[in-house]
Amino acid sequence: MPSPQRRLDPSIPRERFALELQDLHRAAGKPTQQVLASAMHCSHATVSAILNGHRFPSWEHTRAFVKACVGDESEWRRKWIQADREINADGMPFGSEVAIPESGVVRPAWYLDNEQFYLNAAEGVRATRSRILVTYVRQRPPDHYTSDAAAEYFASVLDWARRPGARSVRRIIGISNREMRDWVHRHYEDTKDIRNYDVRVLRWELEADGINMALFDDSAAFLAFSGVASQELSGFRVDSPEFLRYFVGYFDQLWACGTALERYVSAQDDARPL
Repeated sequence: MPSPQRRLDPSIPRERFALELQDLHRAAGKPTQQVLASAMHCSHATVSAILNGHRFPSWEHTRAFVKACVGDESEWRRKWIQADREINADGMPFGSEVAIPESGVVRPAWYLDNEQFYLNAAEGVRATRSRILVTYVRQRPPDHYTSDAAAEYFASVLDWARRPGARSVRRIIGISNREMRDWVHRHYEDTKDIRNYDVRVLRWELEADGINMALFDDSAAFLAFSGVASQELSGFRVDSPEFLRYFVGYFDQLWACGTALERYVSAQDDARPL
């Protein structure tokens, strides 16, 4: 397992927990990333992000890690609960909690950079049971973005859609320039045989990215915000059916205004000079 590229700060709960996991990992003889990823049912990138303090793991991931490293599950359960409480207490920099009637308090999980957001979004894809609703309204296509985490997320959506069963992906793509038009033609050719994957295209007039969303089943909503530089991105996740319902309604409005991808590509081809 590669050593962390930066020194972790034990005063930060997420990073302190990562340091403790590193200690357990060393005491267990450093099981390989492949062994840990298999035990945790996640990607190598997710294991690396957890050990390097970029991501606080779920209890399910922590328990699988501890089991693979022959740790004491009850001891680590106490450690995880303590870290989770500290992170939730410190994790809302604006001091805000959004009250939802009859459902307690919504506590967003904040992702401060591209890697954090996309790693967690990919994990959300893999945990989804039946429905994914996503938007892609950006000035550059997905293959422009260079992080492995971004590539993992975009691939995970299509991989999930390819699996058989009663599942559905609906994606809205905003088109604002020639680069996006060219990419959407390639995307159509790459995905036209995926039966569980439906795409509609919207004309996007602004020379700026939209606020993008990924909605999983009826419970988890991810919202992404682009930065000034093309590779910058941050966002947050909220697990709340009530919160998500508002965004599903907005998604459905956008969907009703869109053009089916096949129809859009055909119209573009017909308009090209012979």
